Amino acid sequence: MKSLGSFSISAQESQAFARFSGDFNPLHLDPVAARRTQFGQTLIHGVFGTLRAIDLWLAHADSHCALARLKVKYSRPASQGLKLSVSADTSGDVIRLEVFASGVRCQIIEFEFSQDPADAAAQPVEPLGSACTENSVTCRDTTIAGCMELADTVELLWDNELAASLLPNASKLLPQSQLATIIASTQIVGMKCPGLHSVFAQLQLEFLPANTDSVSRQNTHLNYEVLKADARIDQVQLTLSNAYARGTLEAFFRARPAQQARFEAIAELISRDEFSNQNALVIGGSRGLGEVITKVLAAGGATVMLTYAAGKDDAFNVSAEIAEHRPAPPVCQLNVLDGAISHHTEEFCAAVSHIYYLASPVITKGDSNRWDQNLFSKYCDFYVTGLAHLLHQVGRFSSLDTPIQLFIPSSIFLDDSTTEAKGFDEYIAAKAAAEAYVRRFENTHSNWSVVAPRLPRLHTDQTSGIKSIDEQDTLKVIIDQLKKEFGQTEKAKPNG
Repeated sequence: MKSLGSFSISAQESQAFARFSGDFNPLHLDPVAARRTQFGQTLIHGVFGTLRAIDLWLAHADSHCALARLKVKYSRPASQGLKLSVSADTSGDVIRLEVFASGVRCQIIEFEFSQDPADAAAQPVEPLGSACTENSVTCRDTTIAGCMELADTVELLWDNELAASLLPNASKLLPQSQLATIIASTQIVGMKCPGLHSVFAQLQLEFLPANTDSVSRQNTHLNYEVLKADARIDQVQLTLSNAYARGTLEAFFRARPAQQARFEAIAELISRDEFSNQNALVIGGSRGLGEVITKVLAAGGATVMLTYAAGKDDAFNVSAEIAEHRPAPPVCQLNVLDGAISHHTEEFCAAVSHIYYLASPVITKGDSNRWDQNLFSKYCDFYVTGLAHLLHQVGRFSSLDTPIQLFIPSSIFLDDSTTEAKGFDEYIAAKAAAEAYVRRFENTHSNWSVVAPRLPRLHTDQTSGIKSIDEQDTLKVIIDQLKKEFGQTEKAKPNG
């Protein structure tokens, strides 16, 4: 295959495409909501990436044309801002494009052009709907059980200005009706079925000749109907039809954001004074393991401050939940990457006795055959550099005579030589570097002690798709670990 070129899709372009397509799924638009998904960050609309790749191909075309067939496989999602490289090959009438992000293939696109000149001029008989505003649409929160017999329709949308801006070549050379039909498929997946918790997997369309006498309900809509729903793999298949095309799409219900155990339930498992000797600073306490640790410590009587980098609402929700039964922990914003801490955090650090460090970027599986230096550097920024800056800041405000304990959990991945760990070399290396750094720090700072356990895979947003892991397993592991290392009842047990 030969290189066709590259492109990237910014957050602003994703916002524009949402208005153009009617797909306002927060996975593409809301960084805070997207961080609660298994992907951990906002992603491009897959269909937008497909059309941008086709737009690259059409940059070399010099006349109007029409598609006869289109097939797309979405093998891996791509985040916004990434450089996406496109390779192309032609076999007979079939054009094949492959889209890569950081060397990993994301999409396989195959299409053919119609040989009938009349098709290239085919346009809707009636005007298409205009672009959407976010307030005008609702993202359905469906379940696989609730979509078994779903059948409905979405409006074909079009905006000349957005089309020219987002797809300059395709909007000029391909029929509006075909582009609008393709674009409507992302509205179906992202907004209707599966809706809120969706991942686009595959699209197939066969475009009808311009002179076809269609039996579609309307020629300004795209009809869809659930053909099959497989609860074993959370997959749904739909048929598509309108005056211009027939086809199918496949999508998956992705896992819902991880829900950790409620504070009221945790408090029943912990003695009220189990951790009453702690002034604990929890870095990254708004969700995941940080949320669980914050709740366990508060249930055990610790004085806790939790920090967040982006998830302000999540952090205050954790504090408010605790406040229903115990004093509300203070909440402060702290981004370990910028090395600065707030005045309130400084005051807390003057008496801090324990620091729980849970700051982490999105953990991404890489190419097991190629070292990704940028990925390794990203992990090290959080696990080593960010931690070093924090410890330096804490040292400025705490007494050299005050014992401080640092809890920085690691992963059993560091001991894993199985295929499950393939693709995580950069993560494993960065975590190993963090362990080496904190041991060195402990050796050179007599008032500090470090606990760095290698925990099993636990229930967080990034592991929410693994059905064998749940919040109860996570809670038990965390409670057992904290009681073992810091609990008053454990220390009170007689030797032997």
